[in-house]
Amino acid sequence: MGLDMNKTEKWNMGRLMELATGYWKSAVLSAGVDLGIFDALSDGTATAASLAKSCNASPRHLAEVLDALVALELLVKVDGQYGIAPGANDLVSRRSPTCILDALRFNMDLYPLWGRLADSARKGEPAIPPGAHLGADPERTRRFAVGMHSRALGMAPAVLPAIDPKDARTLLDIAAGPGTFSRMLAEQHESLHVTQFELPAVQAVARELTAASPAADRIHFQPGDYHKDALPTGFDMALLCGAIHQEDEAFATQLFERVKAALNEGGRFLIVDMMLDPDRTGPLFSNLFSINMMLTSPRGRVFTAESLERLLKKAGFADVMLTQPPWSPYWILEAQ
Repeated sequence: MGLDMNKTEKWNMGRLMELATGYWKSAVLSAGVDLGIFDALSDGTATAASLAKSCNASPRHLAEVLDALVALELLVKVDGQYGIAPGANDLVSRRSPTCILDALRFNMDLYPLWGRLADSARKGEPAIPPGAHLGADPERTRRFAVGMHSRALGMAPAVLPAIDPKDARTLLDIAAGPGTFSRMLAEQHESLHVTQFELPAVQAVARELTAASPAADRIHFQPGDYHKDALPTGFDMALLCGAIHQEDEAFATQLFERVKAALNEGGRFLIVDMMLDPDRTGPLFSNLFSINMMLTSPRGRVFTAESLERLLKKAGFADVMLTQPPWSPYWILEAQ
């Protein structure tokens, strides 16, 4: 099949410059997070002068950042008073249960790596030592775990309604990270017992996050590395959320076989992750996230849904079903 030269929109100077300077917008957002602007405005409005004091910044320079955040429609400005825009309040106010400021803060760790993209492509290696966020660097590990918890809270309203434990009584959360989704499922389903399997350094943060949960007595922690340690067995359901993009096909196949062995007869396996269309040219966010994995992992990439289905069937799973929750970058593959 020939290349369709009419498939894309015609480029012009304005459109190309908007793409070339796109990082300016993310830099303003990151500065707002780093300076603590959204934290300071979570309790109400403030002037640029008072924000400069609380954020320990130059009044003139901070005002420029504030006005740019207004232009980006993250803040509003009325009579010299700045406040969080009502449409952004759920995501950037500390008083909101779906606040993702910690996810945005972890994103700042990734920001400088993208400037090394060409160098990474030339060398064929990540722009950062592998595992820096999985225990090698304690501070970065904590920012990663808290950031992933923050992001999961923001996505939960879209993702969790698409996950139905049905009659499952035991759930294994593999590479659980902060364990946000499995913890929330346990809170919603009083008969569900969860085992979170994760590296000790990451699991330490998950334990803190679980301490106040009403389901804390039904959430169990088993430290382990799914790359080399045996998975616990005897589960009705297994969950692999936001982890398969760290692996290649060879390891994914081997992992899926081990997950199958961990499940009871008739057990279900859910993969929750970014996925790509068959030709790997969309959705755009999945493409960009695949590059993000290239910058941070020696073998990570985003899979197509079709390739994951093929690997699941190769491992002995059947009845594979794909769901794409609304407005979520995560898709859900369920297999039995």
